[in-house]
Parts: sequence; C-alpha cells; structure tokens
Amino acid sequence: MVDSIITMDHNTPSTSSEPTPIRRRFGNILRKIRKVRGKSIYELAKDGQVDAGYISRLENAHRNPPSPRILQRFADALNVRADLLMMAAGYLEFDKSGRPLDEEEIVRRVEAELTQGHVSDGTAADSGITVKSRGDIQDVLRQLEDMKKNLMDALTEGPNHELPILGHIPAGFPVGVEENTVGKLSVEKTGLPNDPSLFAVKVTGDSLVGVGIIEGDYVILSPMLKNALDQGSVCAVRLDNDEVTLKRVFFAQDGVILRAANPEYKDIKRQTVSVIGKVVRLVRQFS
Repeated sequence: MVDSIITMDHNTPSTSSEPTPIRRRFGNILRKIRKVRGKSIYELAKDGQVDAGYISRLENAHRNPPSPRILQRFADALNVRADLLMMAAGYLEFDKSGRPLDEEEIVRRVEAELTQGHVSDGTAADSGITVKSRGDIQDVLRQLEDMKKNLMDALTEGPNHELPILGHIPAGFPVGVEENTVGKLSVEKTGLPNDPSLFAVKVTGDSLVGVGIIEGDYVILSPMLKNALDQGSVCAVRLDNDEVTLKRVFFAQDGVILRAANPEYKDIKRQTVSVIGKVVRLVRQFS
C-alpha cells in the first residue's frame, strides 16, 4: 500500500499549487467578499476554523476550493449565501433551466448580494437549489450526494467487482497488520469510486460501533481518496510506530486527532499520520 502524509493543514491537499481557472475564480470572489465585508484573513480564518495561510493560498489560486462544509462556515462568517460560494467553487454549475453558470453570471450574483443583500429576483431559486438559512446547507449537500450517486450509477452499471482482501484491521487499539491478500470480496460495483487500487479489509474490535462498524464487517478502502478527507472521515491510518488502526480523522490546530466512535477508547493525537485509504463502503455478511 502507498501511504499519504497528513499534516496540520485542515483541508484537502491539492496535487499541484499551479493556478487553474476555477481556483482563480474562487480566489477572486472570496477575496472580494471578504474585503467588502471588512474581514481580515485572520478573522475569516478564525471564524472559518481554518489556517490563515490556507485562506491566503485560496485567494491566490494555489489551492482547490474547499468542501461544502467549509464553504458553509465561510458563508456564515461573511454573511453571504452559501450557494453563491458553492457556485464560485464549481459545485453548482447550472441554473434551474439547465444553462451553465459562467464566471460572469456568478460574479453578477455575488455583486448583487453584496450591494443589495440579494440577487435581482430576490431568491436563490434560479440556481436550482435554495439556501435561505444556515441549516439549509444540509439540503444542498444531500442534493449533491444524490446527483453524485445518480451519475456514478450511470457510469458504473455492470457486474459485481471482486476486490482483494488484505488481511484485517483493528477498530480498537492500534496493532501491526500483515498486508497480505487473504481472499477476494465480491461487491456491487455501482457507487464505488473509479479507483483501480480499491481493496477490502476485515474489521476487528469495537471502537467504531457508534458509526455502525462492528467486528467482522468488511470495509472497502480507496487509496485514491486518501487526500480527499472531510472532518471525521473514517480511514485506515498508519501511526509513526508502524501500527495500523481504523479511526475517524479530525484536523486540529496542533496536529491530527484519531477518534473512535465508542467512549471506551481515548483519542489518539499525533503531529502527522499516514493515511492508507478512506472507507468508501461497509460490507456485512450474514451466514
């Protein structure tokens, strides 16, 4: 397996720091909103629960736009509709009639929000997704997940997929794990990421019972998505002593927190850890 180093940066690492059109668009719009709202980078960083350096890199087009959850925190801090930031970030690409939302149209809506408090028609309805209050971001996320699932279903229809089972992994106290193929797991291909390095491991221990993962389950891990983590993503993680564990990953100011979903287990705190893969599916077999 190939590991990925996670450092203190809270957000999804980019494979390159080179500016791209969508990075420039989002960076310019974020900077414009921040300045109009009279926020410093440090103030936005504090309210958005991210590093000031991360915001600087966003505004200078050196990082990909953040996840929807971080965008919601930015929207709250800047008193701006979350769907406008999601348009700027590329999550919402079409209006209600199916017309593409180009940069000029997105900028127009942002300027209308900043100067009048709302877009010209008084709603966000023409984006196809309404965001009227802080809690409505959950509706946006659910609709995005439905859209993603429908797209993946259309792209991945076909026979079951056989994945290698690389031993077991402890959902408890970290232990050494032998990374040998011990069998094959047949799973429905629909909905799985297009990652040729997908593999499965069998779970031992009970530290993740709170999120529905119990001993004897199989989890499918995607090494490709190890750099696409939200707060609380369940991952296979290698510690600095080469021990391995399955935990929820959280980013903090002073490092990385590996957290169970069982009060019997204490947090594991490290400056850095190596992510082996992100859990993308749970498989439970009944005899």
